Amino acid sequence: MNSQNHLKPVASHIAGKRKNAVDLVRQMHLKVIEASHKEDKRQFVQEPSGQFFLAELEIISFKSDLATLEVPIFSLTTKKDMKLWKWSSSDGQKTVEVAPGFYGRATIHDKDVLIYCISHLVHRKNIGGQINRTVRFTAHNFFMTMRSGTRKDNYVRLKKTLDRLKGTQIKTSESLNEKLKLGKGFGLIEEWQILEKSAPDLRKMLVSVTLSDWLFHQVVNTKVLTIHPDYFLLRKPLERRLYEIARKHVGNQGAWKMKIDGLRSKCGSSQSRINEFRAGLECIRAADNIPDYRFLIKDGYVHFYSKDTNKLLKSTKKIVDN
Repeated sequence: MNSQNHLKPVASHIAGKRKNAVDLVRQMHLKVIEASHKEDKRQFVQEPSGQFFLAELEIISFKSDLATLEVPIFSLTTKKDMKLWKWSSSDGQKTVEVAPGFYGRATIHDKDVLIYCISHLVHRKNIGGQINRTVRFTAHNFFMTMRSGTRKDNYVRLKKTLDRLKGTQIKTSESLNEKLKLGKGFGLIEEWQILEKSAPDLRKMLVSVTLSDWLFHQVVNTKVLTIHPDYFLLRKPLERRLYEIARKHVGNQGAWKMKIDGLRSKCGSSQSRINEFRAGLECIRAADNIPDYRFLIKDGYVHFYSKDTNKLLKSTKKIVDN
């Protein structure tokens, strides 16, 4: 009995050593896994200097390119859109044709990826940093920044978004003078890549997006506008498009108007009946969810105006003075 009591400290010591050894092996195993992930990330992001921009910082302000604010490149439907879409300016000098890829035409919600990339590039450019067409980021950071949540299905949808952005092709034609016309063809993004584990920790999914030359030149030439962060809380595609149009044309001047039929075309609406489009506008007007701007429909026109009283008063004063 005494012998057994004497051996208890020894057994306890051995058990403690064994536990420490097991814990050490577990820690080493975790370090190997973490090192493996870091190596994968290193291989994914290490390229010759200046080949890409790693978006790690929080976006200070969101930016959209001017071209897609002006012209309805993106589909407003939530279903797969396989229609060839065409648009012409009121003077007939410019035409735009948007062709869907195999996965359908890019939607206005897909545009969030482009806004995210453009916003980071503009911020980097403004602080004097070097930029190029490729932006890399974690999917988790993208979802948190764009306020869309980190549900598992969002990661699946992100891949479909990238497919649509890659597949959508644009053709433009512009009259340079009476004898010359310039035509161009391009996409929204040139390439995308995703790095993930076979049994993924979705928070560590790495994404690489290479913008098209056309879109990157918008950034280089500062052809961008700041957009309100609550834009991303707008779930209806038409709400988003109306905000874009108001942001582009009302801006800081206070007010702007357009004929309702012209607005339907500018929105890129697929509704063939003007009454259906008008009914949709009235629902959005009543909800009053669009940040910074409101609108009303009167005498065949849609009148957009700023929610900022000072800007609206300045606009009214200009009209009276003129």
